[in-house]
Amino acid sequence: MLARLREFLTGPETTPEDDEEFTAPLAATMLLLEVAWADHDIAEDEIACIKEALRASWGLEGDAVESTIKRARELHDTSAGVYPFTRLLNETCSRQERADILRHMWRLARFDGNQHHYEEAAIRRISDLLYLSHGEFIAAKLAAPLKRN
Repeated sequence: MLARLREFLTGPETTPEDDEEFTAPLAATMLLLEVAWADHDIAEDEIACIKEALRASWGLEGDAVESTIKRARELHDTSAGVYPFTRLLNETCSRQERADILRHMWRLARFDGNQHHYEEAAIRRISDLLYLSHGEFIAAKLAAPLKRN
């Protein structure tokens, strides 16, 4: 009875691992959304940058890109943090694939020529959770173009 009351008050306890459709591209999209949201605003240009990352890294096209972003936005609104997503990527992706995700995060943070310090903090935290070195963090940052408006 107490368990049912607890579930009623807190909602069902589900994790991304409980979702059969939870995939590495979805986890990567979640991390990219976390960087985009770091300044508390997700612009349409940032969504376009995330779409390009999905095409480049995961080979997704058309409806697959749109549905992945839609699902990630839904999860992002209810997610308690990035750890479940970084854990999935650590378990399923190579170091090179995780470094590619890091490069996409830097491109996202710098695409508008206005890198926010909260975005850098989010990338640093995620980079550590992806078990990437500080050298890889800096190399990805330097490789990302700082677009000028």
